[in-house]
Amino acid sequence: MSDEKKKNQLHNIATVILLFGIMILALSFGQTLKSNMDDAKNKDKKISVLISEVGEIKQNLDTKDSELLAMYNKMVTNKNQILSISKKIDQSNKILTKSNDELSNKLMEKEKIISDLALINLKLKEELIIKPLDPNIQNILVVGHNAQLTDTIMIISANPDNNKINIISIPRDLYYNGRKINELYAKYGIEELEKAITKITGVSIEKYVIFNFNSFIDLVDMIGGVEINVEKKLVDNAYPGPNNSYTKVTFNPGQYLMNGDTALKYARSRKSTSDFDRTNRQQQVVSAIKDKAQKLNILARLDLATKIFAKLQANIKTNISLFEGLNYLNQYNNYKISGGNVISTENLLYSTRNTRGQYILLPKSNSFSSIEKYVSNIINS
Repeated sequence: MSDEKKKNQLHNIATVILLFGIMILALSFGQTLKSNMDDAKNKDKKISVLISEVGEIKQNLDTKDSELLAMYNKMVTNKNQILSISKKIDQSNKILTKSNDELSNKLMEKEKIISDLALINLKLKEELIIKPLDPNIQNILVVGHNAQLTDTIMIISANPDNNKINIISIPRDLYYNGRKINELYAKYGIEELEKAITKITGVSIEKYVIFNFNSFIDLVDMIGGVEINVEKKLVDNAYPGPNNSYTKVTFNPGQYLMNGDTALKYARSRKSTSDFDRTNRQQQVVSAIKDKAQKLNILARLDLATKIFAKLQANIKTNISLFEGLNYLNQYNNYKISGGNVISTENLLYSTRNTRGQYILLPKSNSFSSIEKYVSNIINS
């Protein structure tokens, strides 16, 4: 074989070997490439799974963030509410502290008032040594009323120990248990008025006489008038007249024989004077009636006494019978009358206004004990 031919064969063998090597390399590379591609796919799957898981985690984190934000906002709201409540508590504590301080001050003031009242009461007990009244003393309550109010309240007390008849006047504006005393008779009757008089004066009331203007006029006229000594001029330009009118009443100083109507004007007039002056005039008229009864010797004239009693029954309320009245005239005929005893602002009372603006009278000593002592001294003296 020629060298050229051998050369060609070698070349062909080399080519085949090269091709076979290339094929082996190609197969090896393909296998490697496939393996790499499979790995890449697996990694892509894993990456996808990771991405999905990361997305879920992010979503969960976003949800948690929202929940945390909501919790934070709620905490802020609660904090603000707590701060508001705390401020209110602080304000309440301040108010309570102030109230406690005020209450403590009020309690201290009250204790001082109680202490002062106790000292006043002790002083009153020392000063007001009230002599008990003799049970044999006859006490008669005389009440003169106009419409629903009592204008005249007097105690007529006959003491057999000193043979005196004491007339003691109680002002109608005296304040007792939340009302003026002149309201008691119309609202609650004579029994309640008697109880009040006993509480105020210490005088036990056994008998009473309640009269109106008509009965007063009738009594004075039936005994022929009364003699009155007018000590000072009296002028009243607004004395009540008929049909809600007014008239002028004038009394100059001097001695008068007054009929019933004139005696009523003298005893009732008060516009130009005080209630206390009027009370003194009323006592003066009562004393004059007693003097006139003595002059008429009514005890010896049963017909006249019966006539007077029958006439007055229509306008007088009393628990004194005709024969009791005659017995009083006989028993007290020679007793001396002591008048001018008026409980007033000149001795025991002071004037003020109640919560309704009414003019009222109260004891200066803040106790009716001073009035009780005053009355006891008059009756026992």
